[in-house]
Amino acid sequence: MLCSNILRLRAFAGAAAGLLAATVYAQPAGTATVRVEAGRVQNRISPTLYGHFVEFMFEGVKFGLHAELLRNRGFEEPANAVGLPRHWEREPDERNDGDIHFRWDDSVSYPLGRKPAPDRPEHSLGLELRGNAWGPRGLSQARLPIRQGVEYRGSIWIKNQTFEGQMRVVLEPDRAGGQPYAMTEVPVIADESWRQYRFALAPSQSDPLAKLSVLFNGPGRLWLDQASLMPGDAVDGIRRDVFEKVTALRPAFLRWPGGNVAQDYHWSWGIGPRDERPSWINLSWANELEPRDFGMDEYVRFCRSVGAEPTLVINVEGRGATAEEAAAWVEYANGPPTSTGGARRAALGNPAPFGVRRWELGNEIWGDWVRGHSDAETYARNYLRYQAAMQAVDRSIELIAVGDNDMDWNRTVLKLAGPHIDYLAIHHYYGLREMQDDASNLMARPLFYERFYRQVAALLRELVPGSEVKLAINEWNTSLPLPRQHSMESALYAARMMNVFERSGDLVQMTAVSDLVNGWSGGVIQASRHAVFVTPTYLAIKLYNDHLGAERVAAEVTGPTFDTSREGRGIPYLDVVASRSTDGRQVYVKAVNTSPRQALRTTITVTGVAVQPGGTIETLTAGSLQAANSFSNPEAVKVTAAALNVGPSFKVDLPAHSVSVITLAVGRVPPRRITNGWRSGQRPGLVGGAR
Repeated sequence: MLCSNILRLRAFAGAAAGLLAATVYAQPAGTATVRVEAGRVQNRISPTLYGHFVEFMFEGVKFGLHAELLRNRGFEEPANAVGLPRHWEREPDERNDGDIHFRWDDSVSYPLGRKPAPDRPEHSLGLELRGNAWGPRGLSQARLPIRQGVEYRGSIWIKNQTFEGQMRVVLEPDRAGGQPYAMTEVPVIADESWRQYRFALAPSQSDPLAKLSVLFNGPGRLWLDQASLMPGDAVDGIRRDVFEKVTALRPAFLRWPGGNVAQDYHWSWGIGPRDERPSWINLSWANELEPRDFGMDEYVRFCRSVGAEPTLVINVEGRGATAEEAAAWVEYANGPPTSTGGARRAALGNPAPFGVRRWELGNEIWGDWVRGHSDAETYARNYLRYQAAMQAVDRSIELIAVGDNDMDWNRTVLKLAGPHIDYLAIHHYYGLREMQDDASNLMARPLFYERFYRQVAALLRELVPGSEVKLAINEWNTSLPLPRQHSMESALYAARMMNVFERSGDLVQMTAVSDLVNGWSGGVIQASRHAVFVTPTYLAIKLYNDHLGAERVAAEVTGPTFDTSREGRGIPYLDVVASRSTDGRQVYVKAVNTSPRQALRTTITVTGVAVQPGGTIETLTAGSLQAANSFSNPEAVKVTAAALNVGPSFKVDLPAHSVSVITLAVGRVPPRRITNGWRSGQRPGLVGGAR
C-alpha cells in the first residue's frame, strides 16, 4: 500500500472538492460493433485471477472484519487522570464516589510470564473498592451496537486479591436510568491467580448505541484484563455481515497481513490463545495499537471458510525480521506435527498442516516508507537468502518477489534471482495527481498497463528464458478522495483493468484490489460498527468473477474514441473481452462503456458456435459517474439483470458509464486452439479498441 499516495490525497483534497468526475469527453457517435470468434482461443484465464487483500490498517481487521465489539479490551491504551484507560468509563458516573479507585497498572497483567513487546510495557486495570455505599460499581464501555435475537458472549480475566462478592455484567442503554436489556451475575472466586469468567447476554431489544457495564458488589481489590464481547452469530470470530459479503465474492485467494504492515509484523504475535498474545503498535498506519484477535490460525480458517487459498506476506529485514524467522513460519504452517513448528501448531489444535502454497517475500521494499527498504540488488540478495531458508523447510511452496512499475528494479531483481522466482508482485494506483484534472486519463490508464505487461513479458523472455515467472498484481485501485473512490467512476476503471487482466494470457495469474474491508479509502466492503455496504467496484469484481470463464476468445471492437491529455489519443470508449466456460456451453461477453454521457447501440456478432435463444445481460450502472453507495443509501449503485433476444447477430444498448456481462448459451464448441499468447512473443489479439 503506497503511503505516498495518502500524502498525495491530502495534498489534493482541496482541489478534488470542486472537481467533477464527468470531466468533458468528446461526444461519442453512439454506435459500436463487436465481433466474437468463439472458436478462436486467445489465452487461458487463470482460475486464481481474482483474489483479495486484507491488511491491519485502520479498521480493516479490527471492527471491520473481526467481530470483537470492545475497544482497548486489554487496557493497553493510556489512562486518564482517574486511571481509566481509553474507551472505558466509571460506572455509575457518580462524580463524588470516593469508594472506587482505578489504577492503570503495569506491574501485573494477563498472562503472567509473557515477555512484553520491547517498545512498551503491558497493563491491567486495578480496582480498589472501599465499602459499598453506592451499590454495585465498576466500569463501562459505550457505543456498542446490539441486536435483539442475538446472544452476546463475553469474558474477562480477573486476578482477585481481596474482593468478596459478585460481578454483575449488564447490557443497557447509554443513559442514566435506562432499563437493562440483559444482565447476569457471576460469583468471583477468592483466588489470587488469574481466572477467566465467561458470560452470555441476550438483549431484549436492539440498540445501536448500547453500553456494557461490568460492576462489582462488595469491597476489596482486584485486577481486570482481556475483556471481550462477541455477537453469537459471528463466524469463527468474523462479523456475520462482512463474512457474507466476502463469501459472495468467491475470492480465489486472500493476501495477508499486508501491505506495509507486513514489513512491521512478526508472525509469532498472532499465534496461541488470543488472550495470551501481545498487542502491538502498527508503525505503518498512524501508530495505532492493534489488538491480538486475528492471527495466523484465524486467517487460515477464514480463508478456507470462504473458499480462498491463503497467501502470506513475509517480513524481509523489517523491524528485526530474519530469514530464520521466515523459515520458522513456513514450518509452523506446513510442517508435520513431528517438526518443531508443526508440533507447536498441533498443540494449538491444528495437527494437520495448513498447506500454505504461496508466500510473498516482502512488500514494496523499493519504497522508503516501509521497514527493510533497500535498493533492488540488496533486495535480490536478501530474497535469495530467504528463499533458500524457506524452501529448505518446504520445497513445494511458491514464492512471490517484490516487483515494481520501474523496469530497472525488475531487471535487477530478475537478473539476480529470476530462476528462483515464481511470481513477480507489482502494484498499481492511479489518482488525482496522475490524472492532472483530466478524468479521461483515468478511463484510459488501464490500456497503459496492458502495454506495460508486454514489456514485462519481453523482459522475462530475455532474463529468465524458459521460466514460468508470472505476475501477481496484488494491489491495484484508484486513489481518489471520498466519495469518488467509492463511485461508479472507480468501478469503470476497475472493469477496464479486469479486461486487461483477462487479456494478459498466462502472464497475470493473480490480482487483488486494495482493499477488501475498510483500510485505505478503497476498501470494497465498507463496514461501520452498525452496518455494511459494498462499493460499485465490489459489484464489478463480483460480476466478473461470477463469469470468469476458462478461456478468452477473440473479440474485435469498432466504435467511437476519445483523446486524453496524458494517456494517448484515439482511446476506445468501449472495451470488450469474451470468454467461454470450462464446459464450453456458455460464452461471456464483458463490455465496459466508459462514455460519461451516451449509451452505445452495439451490434454483437458471434461466430464459431451456435448461439441458443435466451441470453441474459447483467449491468452495473447508475444515474451519474459520481453515484456512490453509502450507509444511508447502500444500493444507489447496483447490478440489474434482463433477458436478451439473441442469435448469431443481435443488438444491445450498453448504457453510459456502465459495466455489462452478456451470457450466451451455445452449442458445440470446435476443438480448442490457442492462436496467440504473450509468452510465445506473438502479438496479442485486438484489445477491445477501435480498429
